[in-house]
Amino acid sequence: MGYLGKYLKMPPTIEKLNKLEKNIEKEGYSLGDLSLFLEFDFSPYENTPYDVITFASTGCDGIHFGFLTDFGTVSDLENAFVVCISPMDFDSHIKIVARNIREFVNLVCTMKDALTISNFNILEEEGQYIRLLKELKQVEPEDEEFEENANYVVEKIIATLGSKLIEDVYHYVERKVRTEREQQTILPTLDGLGIIPVESVTSNHILYKLEKDMKINLEEVKSFFNSATTESKLAFIRDAQFTYLISDEIELKELIINEMIKLGLNDEVGRLYVF
Repeated sequence: MGYLGKYLKMPPTIEKLNKLEKNIEKEGYSLGDLSLFLEFDFSPYENTPYDVITFASTGCDGIHFGFLTDFGTVSDLENAFVVCISPMDFDSHIKIVARNIREFVNLVCTMKDALTISNFNILEEEGQYIRLLKELKQVEPEDEEFEENANYVVEKIIATLGSKLIEDVYHYVERKVRTEREQQTILPTLDGLGIIPVESVTSNHILYKLEKDMKINLEEVKSFFNSATTESKLAFIRDAQFTYLISDEIELKELIINEMIKLGLNDEVGRLYVF
């Protein structure tokens, strides 16, 4: 089945970008001029959520982008939230940056550089966004050629995919995207992604508090898994990965893998087994 699991193939927007890449390469340009490198067999990092399917990297510091499948419940990758994972930004290494792949492309065109999107992982305030965007506009003379190449590729993307520039990046990322996600989720998780309803909205969902370097009581975890709702279990899995407890505790990892198999999360288990 491969890394895409049940989704079988990348969504149409990625296919269009890939086709465009081949065309502009003949002219000496590349999506790489926007620090965007499409990856179709990209291995996840230890902190890439198991329900994220990666599709591109920036070619720097392991920063990559992926589709949030919400543990395989998303029916169409074309409409999945897009997540930025910046492995070096510890404790703030994951953030939803776009509502779908089309809007993510809009964001790349607006920033003219996918790498700068990873800055959003550590930004929250409007002033921070304004400062970042101001800095980006100050092009040094030696960077003018890079700027020209980036502008050309952006024009090509807009012409081919009908992409639009985002007027207010702060409002889009911190208001539109964040609000839409918060309206969907019923349980918070340490990575900020949250858990959407899978089986029942009205059930009593319990959060098992996890934190880095804590001593895990395996019997307690087994008891939790025996009584918890699916949503509570998924929150536990997210938090166990985010705190690296799943990497540090072999017995806990085995317990979680068994639970994931029971939940039918075979694709996600396959990605977990990379480590």
